[in-house]
Amino acid sequence: MLIITRNGSAQKLIRDAVQQAIDETKSSVTTLQRLHTDTTRLREELETLKIEKGRREEEFAKKERETEHKVGLERKRSDFERESAAKEAALKVREENLKADQQRFSDQLKFHETRFTTEIEGLKNILAEVIKRLPSAEFTADLGVIHGRRVR
Repeated sequence: MLIITRNGSAQKLIRDAVQQAIDETKSSVTTLQRLHTDTTRLREELETLKIEKGRREEEFAKKERETEHKVGLERKRSDFERESAAKEAALKVREENLKADQQRFSDQLKFHETRFTTEIEGLKNILAEVIKRLPSAEFTADLGVIHGRRVR
């Protein structure tokens, strides 16, 4: 129930109340719009951060895989170098042993050559002495028969 007075105070009260309700509604709508805008912005920011997090996690995983790969390659390289060094050392020892064997063979060959040369010279000298002391073929031909046996 509304009481109307002559001076319009009720109308003024109503007008003020309605105006206040309109102002509060506008304020509430503005606040709601701002909250909605903030919510939308925060959701977009959240999605952006999720995307960024995913990208960084992928980058980290990629770097970790690359690092593991590099470590694996380095391990293989060091294994290869170690095996190569061992093979090279064994080959070097074999080469040195072969050189030593070749030197021993060469020295032994020279020794045998010198010895055989000396032996042959000695045999030549002995043979020369034997030939000098052998009777001549003419003399043996005259002997023909000795003690009833024929000499050949």
